[in-house]
Amino acid sequence: MRFSIDQYSNAAKAHEEPEWVTSENKRSLYHAVCKAFDRIKALIETQQSVGIKDRKIVARSIAKDSGVHDSLLNKRRQPEIHELIVQKNMELEELYQSIAATKYTFGKKRTKAEIHDEFRMQTAEIERLTNLRLSEALTVAIENQMVDSHRSLIATIDHLKAENAELQFRNGELNKQLRQMMKSLNSIKAK
Repeated sequence: MRFSIDQYSNAAKAHEEPEWVTSENKRSLYHAVCKAFDRIKALIETQQSVGIKDRKIVARSIAKDSGVHDSLLNKRRQPEIHELIVQKNMELEELYQSIAATKYTFGKKRTKAEIHDEFRMQTAEIERLTNLRLSEALTVAIENQMVDSHRSLIATIDHLKAENAELQFRNGELNKQLRQMMKSLNSIKAK
């Protein structure tokens, strides 16, 4: 048998399913999202003219491709799929922007709509990063406060244990004295 390059192909990597893919519906939705992502990514990478609507993953088309009703694909019913679509759309937009930045535009100025879109995207990214930083700072502050309060609680518990041991010792001594006094009182009465 002769060797031929046609015999070999680069098969697309199978997407590894995340842990939240537990049902057949979620599996088909997940694979439909991955397939749409790969298709749009290939279009963008070949630097074809891709419109705004064509470079985003749309939930309705995902539902149609996977054979489920589109009302199933809302944020409340399928939060993981919704989050996956948002994440993949962000990746596609970043890829498009990075490829678009390398193209020579012949001195053409950006339109007002393009500037507004870029401004909105950058504002959303700044807000997301700010929220991420705030959440990290709050988490660290809460952990520090919890550690401090935990230390003070441990110190209080140790102090109370020592005080409890001292009071138990005093209580034992007072019981001994009381018994001795009762013996002496009983011996006085017996006389």
